[in-house]
Amino acid sequence: MSAPPASAAPTKPLGPTLVKSDAPPTGYAVTFRYQAPAGVNSVQIYGDWFFAQPDNVGDNRPPSEWQPGDTAATPWRILPMQLGADGIWETTVPLPAGTFRYAFTHDCENVEATGCALHDDPANRWEVQPQYPSAPGAVRSTIYVPSSEKFPTYDNDYQAPVKAGEAGKLESRRYPSPLSTNPAGVHDIVVYTPHGYDPNRATPYPTLYLSHGAGDSSIAWTMQGVAHHIVENAIKDGVVQPMVVVSTDFNGLPGGNQGYANELRNNVIPFVEQNYHVSTRPEDRAFGGFSAGGSRAFTIMYDNTDLFAYDAAWSIGGPAASQAQIDRLKTVPGGLLFGTGRQDGTSAQSLHTRAEALRSAGVEIKEYYVDGMHTWHVWRPMLNFYLRNVAFRTTTTGLDVAATPAGNSHNVRLTATAAVGTVTANVASPTGKVEFYAGDTHLGSAPVKNGVATFRKAVDGALLDSPVVARYPGDKLFNASQSTQVTVD
Repeated sequence: MSAPPASAAPTKPLGPTLVKSDAPPTGYAVTFRYQAPAGVNSVQIYGDWFFAQPDNVGDNRPPSEWQPGDTAATPWRILPMQLGADGIWETTVPLPAGTFRYAFTHDCENVEATGCALHDDPANRWEVQPQYPSAPGAVRSTIYVPSSEKFPTYDNDYQAPVKAGEAGKLESRRYPSPLSTNPAGVHDIVVYTPHGYDPNRATPYPTLYLSHGAGDSSIAWTMQGVAHHIVENAIKDGVVQPMVVVSTDFNGLPGGNQGYANELRNNVIPFVEQNYHVSTRPEDRAFGGFSAGGSRAFTIMYDNTDLFAYDAAWSIGGPAASQAQIDRLKTVPGGLLFGTGRQDGTSAQSLHTRAEALRSAGVEIKEYYVDGMHTWHVWRPMLNFYLRNVAFRTTTTGLDVAATPAGNSHNVRLTATAAVGTVTANVASPTGKVEFYAGDTHLGSAPVKNGVATFRKAVDGALLDSPVVARYPGDKLFNASQSTQVTVD
């Protein structure tokens, strides 16, 4: 039956309302209220909140049956909504912690919404919309659910929107693009600038460039991926420096993966560097992409190595590297990351095989895998790990050693000076201590002050038959590094 005309404005708000239920299975629920157009006989909600155990991803249980250890299942399915006396369609869905997307369908009879039109929530439409009508990506409403202490589910606090006073700014920008066929001659990006962005800061900001997958557009990483929230929480936790984030769009660009890399080199990066206070050095740029964007990430790291100091490829098998590509990867000054969901087809095994081959060839690379399939529930933690463990965090440690006789004993007076530097320009400097060794013998430590740790001690001269090594263990903002071993004459 179609909705009766409402005699007055609804007394309860439209859109999603978070409810702390303090009840199983998750301790939280979301009540959705939606006003459908006249003539609609039934309304369904379509959300990415179906779940399964990792060893049985085809189970696909509704959120009311969520179980500990569950991972997000695909495909999505519809749930029915009920028509209230006020003419508003309503349903309450128990949800675990995290970010979820949803849309509404009208008079849809297919459980997976196949063939049914998807409608945004007009009371909760994403703040940045695509700039051209044919842009992919149909589900543009999201809801964040916090974790419940009484019924813990997932540790997804890093996805939470920060307080308004700590939030940065999202901008949809259009730039000239001779390569673009849709829209012709121009193309779109979404740019995030951090809270407190200073266009006159002495140190230009680093820039993170992100690519979506097939079926998405430039808004994907900040809508479905909530990349800006993930960055903001990492900044708040003191584990990354403020950065500019650029979400790109590979649709309408000819030339496949290399065409996209050419677009970055010739159009996107120059536009960003002309319009934002960001560094022009590759050492201060990072790239990440998933699925089809991960395929582009491989082309960038293998064949366009000079563009970025940090590269991440997620949820794509990837090709084996040639010897020439391996030689180029060895010159990357920052870091490389492969990762995916463990249940995402063969991508996990393929990526691990690629990573092992690169390590065997002398290329340093990190890997990160989580339970999950080909979904944003995997790509959000991939980005979070990248920020907190790889991007813009690499250090270098140089070592200068001198030894002089110490009286008539067998001891010598050792002076070891370690210079700890950062690959990426930063307003902060590495903190903590450097540990000094002669072979496997720990000699002692010295604090890092203004990037330098100086260690002085009388030691048994026989120890210096072994190389002296300086090891910087890292801090919240910077990763560990160690010197090239130096042998004292």
